[in-house]
Amino acid sequence: MYGDTSQKSTRPNVLFIAIDDLNDWTGMLKGNAQARTPHMDMLASQGIVFTNAHCAAPCCGPSRAAIMSGIRPSTSGNYINKSSLTHNPILNNAVLLPEFFQQHGYYVGGAGKLFHGYHFNYEVRGRGFDEYYPSKTQDLPSFEGLKFSSKLPLGGWARTADWGPLRPDVTVDDHPDGKTANWVEGKLLKGQLQEPFFLGAGIFEPHLPNYAPQKYFDQFPLEDIKLPDGFLENDLDDVPAAHAKMAHNPWLKRIREMGQWKPAIQAYLACTAMVDDLVGQIVEALEKSKYADNTIVVLWSDHGFHHGEKGRWGKYSLWERATRVNCIWVVPGVTKAGSVCSKPVNLLDIYPTLASLTGCKPPAKQLEGNDLSVLMKDPEAPWDEATITTFGYKNYGVRSGRYRYIVYEDGSEELYDHTNDKWEWENLAGNPQFAAIKKDMRKWMPVHHEPPGATYKPPRR
Repeated sequence: MYGDTSQKSTRPNVLFIAIDDLNDWTGMLKGNAQARTPHMDMLASQGIVFTNAHCAAPCCGPSRAAIMSGIRPSTSGNYINKSSLTHNPILNNAVLLPEFFQQHGYYVGGAGKLFHGYHFNYEVRGRGFDEYYPSKTQDLPSFEGLKFSSKLPLGGWARTADWGPLRPDVTVDDHPDGKTANWVEGKLLKGQLQEPFFLGAGIFEPHLPNYAPQKYFDQFPLEDIKLPDGFLENDLDDVPAAHAKMAHNPWLKRIREMGQWKPAIQAYLACTAMVDDLVGQIVEALEKSKYADNTIVVLWSDHGFHHGEKGRWGKYSLWERATRVNCIWVVPGVTKAGSVCSKPVNLLDIYPTLASLTGCKPPAKQLEGNDLSVLMKDPEAPWDEATITTFGYKNYGVRSGRYRYIVYEDGSEELYDHTNDKWEWENLAGNPQFAAIKKDMRKWMPVHHEPPGATYKPPRR
């Protein structure tokens, strides 16, 4: 064990809430007026919300690997979901965030989806966690055991992409995410946690499949559902062909052919509302606990999600819909209630920020993000003017306060002016008037591009 633990009794605790596939369809980010997230909005009002926050990678595995290691995908070579965090030599030799806190005298507990799945999830649970619910070698019950009110819309065509309301006798407590929230709530209310602690709650929804109790679907009557404002039928006409080489899926085409676009959106909104209630449950438990005055709360979503915009249903792109994320911090004695920061920041910044806020010395020469505590104290403080998202080898999206600039491995480009084009409908990259803007934004791109790492091979069982 290393690090100064003499002050551990006064060091702040950390409540670490991760949400999967939640885009900006939340009240505080105003991505969809139909979304209902009062609990997350309340949490944001108690601290600071970063409205221009973006993921390190627009897919679960690389995004979470970057958050938990503080290392860019372009540095590690971890670009796709099936790249193993533990089988990647660069990431495997890093001090992962749970290990970091354990090495500094913290009790570390977790539940739900904190790292990405596959069998290696068991391996990382053993790295830094004192306790993992239900155990370090056992997953939460799968969705397969849930019971539904009616036949699933896609009828098994793509089980992982389906959705549907649960039967009346199936409650939130039966849902895997409900079990995660109940475990975290119990830990907080029992008041027996060793301090300081790092407690992680990984919420799977609104990642597909979108399953929630009927009451959440009822909040969004199908006849009221609107298609996304950002959808434009011929949106890809001025986009380089390189975008098609990125991971894609046929779900949007199938959903539209089956007349299921609005029901699919309804399901996403329903699951988001359920997640919001679970966040409220966890935060309320903290507020009722003896730990409330000395606990940092950080809530984040690992990437965004397209609902038809740019011809996609899912993440896996370098456009705003896939990279923009929720990022809320409540830090006792640091954040001011109701603060909003529009500076471009990244989920890669979480690790160094937590190290700074807890007074723990970060691992040498590992972390590539920035310390957000500067902006927590002053949202208008001088700040780097762009942040990077990586998706695949040498594919980068650069987001500044005003522009999004995308460069693909083949050198083709996109440029969007968010002041005048929030939905990224007009690609300005070919306009010579913006040559200086592109040149300036290129300087933010990594100069090292690690080749793709080893593909994960599940161990024999």
